[in-house]
Amino acid sequence: PENSIIGHVHLRVGRPEEAEAWWHQEFGFDTVAKYGGAAVFLSSGGYHHHIGANAWQSPGAGRRDPARSGLAWVEMRSDNAASETTREDPWGTVIRTIPGKA
Repeated sequence: PENSIIGHVHLRVGRPEEAEAWWHQEFGFDTVAKYGGAAVFLSSGGYHHHIGANAWQSPGAGRRDPARSGLAWVEMRSDNAASETTREDPWGTVIRTIPGKA
């Protein structure tokens, strides 16, 4: 529905440790928790987690096939964003950051 806010999202990745490094580098997210090599949970501002990156059903997976069903993009709002930016994670999920408060 219009104006809905989602508090966190889980992403299917091939290597959670690679996702952890990518989210640290690209967005400065902090690691909140890890579940062995199967999942990592990241956030900013001390929140329990904004991003969950797991390989529960996708260990070793490469880039997603855009012709298959699944999450293609995520949009985040940030007071620190001066303009809209678009990045793509190592698995092909597009991450859009737009200015504004969630």
